[in-house]
Amino acid sequence: MSVRTLAMFGASWLALAGAAAAQQASEPIQTNQAAPADPRDARIRELERRLEDIEGRLNDLKASTAAESQDIRTTLSSAPQTSINNGRAAFATADGSQKLAVRALVQFDATHYDQDDPATPDNRRADTAAASDLNSGTNFRRARLGVDGTAFKDWNYAIWGEWGGSGAESAVLNQAYIEYAGWKPLANAAPIRFRIGAWATPTSLEDATPTADLLFVERPAAAELVRGIAAGDGRSGIGVFANGDRWYGSAVYTGSTIGATGEFDEQSGYLLRAAFLPLRGENYGVHVGVNASGILDVADVNASPADTQSVRLRERPELRTDATRFVDTGSIAARGVRQYGLELGGQFKNFYLASEAFQVDLDRSGGVSDPSFRGWYAQGAWTLTGERRRWNGQSGGFAGIRPTNAFDPKTGHWGAWEIAARYSDLDLNYHEGAPGLAPVAGDSVRGGEQEITSLGLNWYPNSVVRFLLDYQWVSIDRLDPEDSSIATAVAGTGAQIGQDFQAITLRSQFAF
Repeated sequence: MSVRTLAMFGASWLALAGAAAAQQASEPIQTNQAAPADPRDARIRELERRLEDIEGRLNDLKASTAAESQDIRTTLSSAPQTSINNGRAAFATADGSQKLAVRALVQFDATHYDQDDPATPDNRRADTAAASDLNSGTNFRRARLGVDGTAFKDWNYAIWGEWGGSGAESAVLNQAYIEYAGWKPLANAAPIRFRIGAWATPTSLEDATPTADLLFVERPAAAELVRGIAAGDGRSGIGVFANGDRWYGSAVYTGSTIGATGEFDEQSGYLLRAAFLPLRGENYGVHVGVNASGILDVADVNASPADTQSVRLRERPELRTDATRFVDTGSIAARGVRQYGLELGGQFKNFYLASEAFQVDLDRSGGVSDPSFRGWYAQGAWTLTGERRRWNGQSGGFAGIRPTNAFDPKTGHWGAWEIAARYSDLDLNYHEGAPGLAPVAGDSVRGGEQEITSLGLNWYPNSVVRFLLDYQWVSIDRLDPEDSSIATAVAGTGAQIGQDFQAITLRSQFAF
């Protein structure tokens, strides 16, 4: 072995020995005493504790936020809900137990009369000798504002004011009533409604059509006269109403009208009506009905202790721009009134037909014969744009037109268009006798007969606005009654005091 090899071997051995010694020196000396704690462990435990605390706070925050969100949802769900639908502002609670809606109806009429002989005295208006000259002009026929509502789910109420009329009336309360509708004893039927206050109960098929949905500017004269016997706007009463999808019934005990003057014992009366829809399909419906009304106790119109009970039947010519009543029985001493009516109507697609006949009987005082009076009408309509008049069980009649597409020239929509025709007859004569002869004292009633033929064109730009254009041919046949209660300036015994005329009327309306 060479010296160089020995030298290299020795160096390697010394290096290994040094490394072993260094390793031994770096290892801790094992003793029986515990080693000191590592401060990092304490920091880790502190961080873990803080994390647990933060996690707890986050859980508390989540629970609190969830509770607050639930409170907000509960508050919002119980807050009144507001809406405006077809121009009508309405307010209601989420559960529907409380409701309130603002309602309005305004009808503005403009009429021109074309009379054959307006200079002939007709003795029909406030004893004026030249009452024939009718007023061509304008009139707010109806201007109503009010609210309808429901309280505690089952109680309904309404209060409306009226600022329109026939050009001579002052503002008056139109209706104000409360109604309970929480009893539903009949399956597949609406709740029976009990009402008290003042309102207008439908007396016939035409009267069951809402005022805002009338086919012409006014109801047929016979239907309007019957309406005023024991019903009409603002008539006080107490009644019960029931209906299903295909039937309607009502019974009402009535008193006087709101604001009536000159009565020292108010009249009492009744209304009975039943209507059915025996035939109904997707495109058609047939209505039949009967009605009866009357006066049980005629109003006393004298302040003296003696009873002065009388009835006066009279009516205008299906217009209100001029307030003249062309047919008029005068005051008839009577103990009571009975009225009977038959109803027939139908709808087939966009066609509508209706007709009614009425008879009015008076129980006259003084041992003389009891007079009877009659009236009837027939009317029809065709909706050119296809909309239909649907039967409404709640009123027992046909509702009006609602345009499928509102007026919008940009999209080529023109609303709904409808043409209509009607003939009506109201006869208030009883044993009227011959022209030129005096009436039979205590028996004859020369109230006159009124016949009206009407054509109409109706435009519905939308569900709120309407325009009605009507043309009338009116014929009045009446002999001079020589009755001082009607006129002092008479034309002569049995003289003809009727006349013929035409009238054109445009109505502008909004209703919601």
